[in-house]
Amino acid sequence: MPIRSRYITLGGHRHRYIDTGGNAPVMLLLHGISSSADYYGPSMSLLARSFRVLGLDLLGFGESDKPRTIPYTLQLYADLIHEFLWETDAFAHGEVYGTGHSMGGKYLLATALLYPGTFKKMVLSNTDGFIVLPSFARAISLPGVRHVLKPLVTGERIAAKMLDMAIHNRQAIDDETYRKVLQIARDHDAFETVMSLNRNMLKLDLKRTGLRARLRELKQPVLIIWGEHDRYISPKIAHIVKRELPHAKLLIFKDCGHSPMLEYPEQFSTAITEFIHQEPPLP
Repeated sequence: MPIRSRYITLGGHRHRYIDTGGNAPVMLLLHGISSSADYYGPSMSLLARSFRVLGLDLLGFGESDKPRTIPYTLQLYADLIHEFLWETDAFAHGEVYGTGHSMGGKYLLATALLYPGTFKKMVLSNTDGFIVLPSFARAISLPGVRHVLKPLVTGERIAAKMLDMAIHNRQAIDDETYRKVLQIARDHDAFETVMSLNRNMLKLDLKRTGLRARLRELKQPVLIIWGEHDRYISPKIAHIVKRELPHAKLLIFKDCGHSPMLEYPEQFSTAITEFIHQEPPLP
């Protein structure tokens, strides 16, 4: 399946997205930090057999605009995601489903809470939003520190090490996909977005915004996918997520790290498809 980029203006900002087309129900894919919709690469083509897949480059990442002065908040991302679904006629052919990886999982949950009824079912892969950020996280976004870090973090050697930490089963990823993901991770402007997220972390935190206390309001089934060797977000967090979501089931991938969609695309897409089609929705 050829992956074609499209562009749309959301909230006054240009966004890039992927739309596999067709009349099947929509599966929205949200990526993690320092990434883009391309991170779902091999899995996207497999999911397109059963869904109209919409992969969005979130504001500040990929080929979407990367404004440096706006306040990044959970409300902002939820607004943009909901607007995106309406502008792409996602609701025209039945239910909409959502999959969020890492940071994208947190934004998926925020959208579901702030716009009830948006998603019939959700999939959270190695999701962010349930760990306590260290106190120094905001400090690294200070101008002096940022200018030192930027050439290091976006340099090929350090960026490759950080990417390798997100992958346990490296041999499963072809070189072309690896190079593409690495190139996206080295984006200098996206680094500035990460610094902006650090400065605004209080408004991007599920607990401090009050959204985490509302998770039990979510009535839709949720599938939690995690790699047993995730070095970024411990699999222990997966069990916390499951406890806090009233209708969640947990699936742990063996010999897998932080990136099941890259490491095991067949298993990842099959698990999602079976969950959507076989798990009965709640009334």
